[in-house]
Amino acid sequence: MAHAIPITAAFIACVLLPACQRHLTDQNLNCVKMDMSPKEVESILGQPTRQEIREMPLQADVKTLPVQRYIYEQNGKTVVIHFVNGKLIGQEGTFDQ
Repeated sequence: MAHAIPITAAFIACVLLPACQRHLTDQNLNCVKMDMSPKEVESILGQPTRQEIREMPLQADVKTLPVQRYIYEQNGKTVVIHFVNGKLIGQEGTFDQ
C-alpha cells in the first residue's frame, strides 16, 4: 500500500504536465474518418489546440456554410479538421514529416 501513493502522485503529475500530453501522429490522424462527430474525433486525437467556427463559401454557389474547425498544433505542424452539422467533412495537414 505504501507504493500506491507515489504511483498515484506520478499519474496525477503526468496528467497535469503538458509534456505528458498525447503525441499526435499521422497514424492517429488516419483513424479519423468522414462523418465522425467532433466527440469521436476528440476520442482519437484528444482536445484540439483551439476551435473556431467560420462561414465557408460553397464552391458551387455564392452561399456560405457554417463550418466548425478543430485546429491541432504540435512541434510546428498544424492539422485542421472540418465539421459541418456535427460531422467530419475534411482535414488538412499532417503531423509527421
